[in-house]
Amino acid sequence: MTTEELQRMREADIMLADRAQLTDISTLEIDRHRPVKDRIQSYLEQVGNPFLVKVGDYVLKLNYAEDGKDMEDRMLEYVSGMTKVRCQDIPEKNGSGSHA
Repeated sequence: MTTEELQRMREADIMLADRAQLTDISTLEIDRHRPVKDRIQSYLEQVGNPFLVKVGDYVLKLNYAEDGKDMEDRMLEYVSGMTKVRCQDIPEKNGSGSHA
């Protein structure tokens, strides 16, 4: 797969996607015992366009981070951010001890 091919795939318009041509990634089989490089190669061979796929009836447009963070890292950041927002919404106790 060339850089130009990947760029073209990345720019594919989700609204123009033909569902019948997209790979349902829920049916893919990846051997988790293989090295990461081999797993990536297997995924790319099976999926065709790694940026535009489907899961069941849903069509997904994917982007890949260049900072090396995986989904677990992203979810931890998200939950941590939500916790901070929620904590800011909780009124501080005023120390009076009376709550009516």
